[in-house]
Amino acid sequence: MDNSIKQIRESEKKSHIEMYSNDEIYQPGSWLTRPIKTIKEIVPLFKAYEKLRVLDLGCGVGRNSIFIAEEFKETDCIVECVDILELAVEKLHFNAEKYGVSDHIRGVVKPIEEYVIKENTYDLIIAVSALEHVETEEAFLSKLEEIRDGICENGVVCLVINSEVGETDKVTGAELPAQFEVNLKTIKLQEILNRTFEGWTILKFTVQEQQYDIPRENGICDLQTKVVSFVARK
Repeated sequence: MDNSIKQIRESEKKSHIEMYSNDEIYQPGSWLTRPIKTIKEIVPLFKAYEKLRVLDLGCGVGRNSIFIAEEFKETDCIVECVDILELAVEKLHFNAEKYGVSDHIRGVVKPIEEYVIKENTYDLIIAVSALEHVETEEAFLSKLEEIRDGICENGVVCLVINSEVGETDKVTGAELPAQFEVNLKTIKLQEILNRTFEGWTILKFTVQEQQYDIPRENGICDLQTKVVSFVARK
């Protein structure tokens, strides 16, 4: 890992540790108040399932995986949750116990690019604001192919990926290097997703511009991004 990637990863770790330390899932006023809209939209696709296998890459403290486990806690549902931060997985397990779904959650501390996805294993694989934090574009492409191959017949992929990210200093307005390991042009990202999941049934494919404050090592930054949401069925 080169020094620039190390610096980005350390910056991201610090900002996420700060956010995870200060915010609790499903609490009013927190960015973790609820699972993302796209996750809520796809849950009904699995209501008839008696057995469900889910993989959450970049799970954080369980904003989305705890919700899925709650929705299917009366079934044979296992959500495998992967995150690079030990603190995130610790809080994931705490939240799973708090919400009564510990039996359904499996947490793993590991970088996404090092987690091996078994072929033809999962009914649902989600990665929310996560894949753009693998080390390189090559690792990103490889992981997308692993995700594709890891999903069972009729399974679903749900990806939310930032593209064309820019960051500016909140005080000075100076442009700063975006703290994202992979920062693709939106059109290129769309082309990659279309190519990788060619032949799948597209359920959602949107681009939404977003802007929000994010803590960085030297203070608060203004982050601008084009968020690509992609949901497809095999």
